[in-house]
Amino acid sequence: MSTVDQPAWPPARRVLRAPLVVLVAALVVASCTTRFFYDRIDWLIVWKVGDYVTLTDVQREQLQADIQDRLDVLRLGEFPKIASLLDKTAREIEAGPVTPAMLNTRYGEMLGVYDQFMLGIVPLSQRFLAGLSDEQVAEFFANLEEINAEMYEEYSGRTAAEREKNRNKSAIDGMQDWTGRLNKSQRETIRAGLARMEDASQQWIANQREWQQRFRALIVARPDPATFREGLTQLLVYPRYFHSPEYRARVDSNRQILNTMLAELLNGLDDKQRGRVVRKLDNYVALLNRLSDSD
Repeated sequence: MSTVDQPAWPPARRVLRAPLVVLVAALVVASCTTRFFYDRIDWLIVWKVGDYVTLTDVQREQLQADIQDRLDVLRLGEFPKIASLLDKTAREIEAGPVTPAMLNTRYGEMLGVYDQFMLGIVPLSQRFLAGLSDEQVAEFFANLEEINAEMYEEYSGRTAAEREKNRNKSAIDGMQDWTGRLNKSQRETIRAGLARMEDASQQWIANQREWQQRFRALIVARPDPATFREGLTQLLVYPRYFHSPEYRARVDSNRQILNTMLAELLNGLDDKQRGRVVRKLDNYVALLNRLSDSD
C-alpha cells in the first residue's frame, strides 16, 4: 500500500500486502554484514509469509526462487535510483535551508519508485496467491484479520487523547532515531505540527478493511490470469484510487502540514543533529550502492 493513502502519522505497521515489502526493513539492519544478510533475505521473506499461511515444501521453494529473481532485478535496477534520491536529500539537508516544496518533491519521487517496486512484484504475488488452496486462503485471511485487529487497536487507541499521545510519542521517537535527542522546543514543533492535522484514523481503518474485502474477493473468485493481474495491480500498486475525494483531500492536507513541520524541524537542528541525519542517509546510500555493485 502506498503511503499517500494513509494519515500522516502511520502506526508501526506490519507487512500486509506483499512479501517483498519487508526488503526495505531488512536492509535497514543489514549494517556491516550487507552481503551475508542480503543473500538471506529470500529466506527471511518466506519465513515471514509463514506468519500468514502454512506452505508446502514446493510452494516455499517456488516462492523463494521467485523472490531471489526479483531481488536481483531490484538490486541492479531500483537500488541505484533509491540511492540517488537519498543522496540528493542528504545534500539538500546538508546545504539548507530545507523547504516544504523540496520535501514534497522528494516524497513524490520516492512514491514513483515505490509504485515501480510494487508493479514488479505483481507477477510474483499472482503466482503465489493463485497457487494457494481453498484451505490456505481461509488460513491466510484468518491470520491476516487477527494481525490487522491488533494493529487497528494500536492505531486507533481508545480515546482521541490516547491517539494524540501515541502519535506524538511515535513521531518524536521516530525523529530521534535520525537526529539524536531533541530539545523541548524541537519536540514541541512536532506536537504542534501533528495537532494541526486532521485525525483520519477511523477512515484509514475503514479503507483498510474495504481493501482486505476486495483482496479476498479477488483471490476467492480465482479469475482468469489477465483479470487477476489487473485486479492485483489495482490493489497492490494503486489502492489510493479506491478512496473518496474527501479522504484524499484530507490526506493531502495532512501531508502539506507534515512537510511544513519537517522543514521547520530540519532547519532548526543544531550542527550535531544535522550531521547525524546526513550520515545516516549517506550510510543508506553506501549500503544500496554496495549491494548494486556486488556480484
